[in-house]
Amino acid sequence: MNKIKENNFLTVFLFNPNYRIWRHLIFILLGTIITFNQVFIAYQDCQGELGNRIYLICFSSFILYLIAMYFNYFYLTPEFLLKGKYISYTIVLCIIVFLLPTLSIVGEYWVRNTLDLPHRLTSYTNPLILIDNLSATVITAICFCGVSVIMLFGKWMTGNQQVARLEGERIRSELNKLKGQIAPAFLSKTLHSASISVESEPQKTNDILMQLGQLLRYQLYDCNRKRILLKSEISFLTKFLELERSSNLNIQYRIHIEGNINNVFVAPMLFISLIQCIIADSCMLDLSFGLEDKTLAFTCKSDNDKPLDNKTFSFIEQRLKLQYPDKYSLMLSQEIVELKIDISE
Repeated sequence: MNKIKENNFLTVFLFNPNYRIWRHLIFILLGTIITFNQVFIAYQDCQGELGNRIYLICFSSFILYLIAMYFNYFYLTPEFLLKGKYISYTIVLCIIVFLLPTLSIVGEYWVRNTLDLPHRLTSYTNPLILIDNLSATVITAICFCGVSVIMLFGKWMTGNQQVARLEGERIRSELNKLKGQIAPAFLSKTLHSASISVESEPQKTNDILMQLGQLLRYQLYDCNRKRILLKSEISFLTKFLELERSSNLNIQYRIHIEGNINNVFVAPMLFISLIQCIIADSCMLDLSFGLEDKTLAFTCKSDNDKPLDNKTFSFIEQRLKLQYPDKYSLMLSQEIVELKIDISE
């Protein structure tokens, strides 16, 4: 079974494999108490005549009930109830729980006849015997169903945990697909720029390759965490824009920061996705980061004269829904992109 929450002792005791032996011991102990009590009540009028033989009768009754209980535990519940065969389970269970008290009465009749003991019941065919038998059947059924319900609850918990695990894996997979990545076109332009200047300006080529290596290292390793420092994101954006300028000198940018962002954490590679969507048709970017009352506001102004592609931004919005559900607002216009995130966690 999957890992059970350790803060609930009852749940751990009922379902953790480490407590299996203790569960069975308590199960057997309770069965012993119930069956021995029933036998002593049934033979209370002749316990002196029976002597120690009453314990043999108790043990025989206990073995009969124990076989039935473990049949329900190991076969009936797993093969019928847990597989959705509810009608079959109910029919077989009703037969078993009706037979048990019936066999007890038959056994009592045989013991009293064999040992020539007075009969507790004046007539074993009296309709009242059937009513008494049905009463005992209901009590027995409740005990059996209690065990089955616990097993059913355990399966439900396991199913919920598996669903939660699969959902978590699905979300991680979605995030990996939607996570901002450095566009192949950017890599191609940067490498092309480095190759052009490799002979005339080797130092420039070296700087470009060093910065590119830092960007890729950041993307491959630092971005594996759920949250990273906003300062690291801004440093990454700065290097990215500097490399853009190395292949296009017309690009100008400015980054403005308001508020104390030293301890602010955000989802990695979030802002680069927005910028890459805008910079293709822009030469001037004005980036602003502001923090106020646990709300991070990001604004990107550009000289873009073309309508923004909403389909491209839909992927960014999907990622925001996964990582900041009900905690963000994204507004798009031709020249301005505004993103506000509630970073209180």
